[in-house]
Amino acid sequence: TERYAQLWELCGRLMQGMACEFQFSSVAVTKNFVASPHCDMGDKTFQYAISLGDFTDGGELCVESSPQQVVVVNTKNRLAKVDGRYPHWVSPFRGERYSLIFYRVTGQTTPMERAVYATAF
Repeated sequence: TERYAQLWELCGRLMQGMACEFQFSSVAVTKNFVASPHCDMGDKTFQYAISLGDFTDGGELCVESSPQQVVVVNTKNRLAKVDGRYPHWVSPFRGERYSLIFYRVTGQTTPMERAVYATAF
């Protein structure tokens, strides 16, 4: 919508500078969001996540890569490439935390190959 056109443009610039090959259809912008374990089954492929703000003692993105393994991904001031179709959540934290999640819900579906692709850009 026009209300968020400037935010959409800024998000597009961020992705051009960090992961220009990724064609996202949506951006989730959250403030102080602590998610319980969930899967983003509407996603068509992997996603990119970054968190910003003055927070400590947690706030990492936790991704279940197998029933026996959880990968803890530091997204503070860095872009991470993960597959949100795997179970994931945000660990508790203190302070103010914003996150931007770039994902795609249109187009061709890619296979679920890895839970975590890269953890810093």
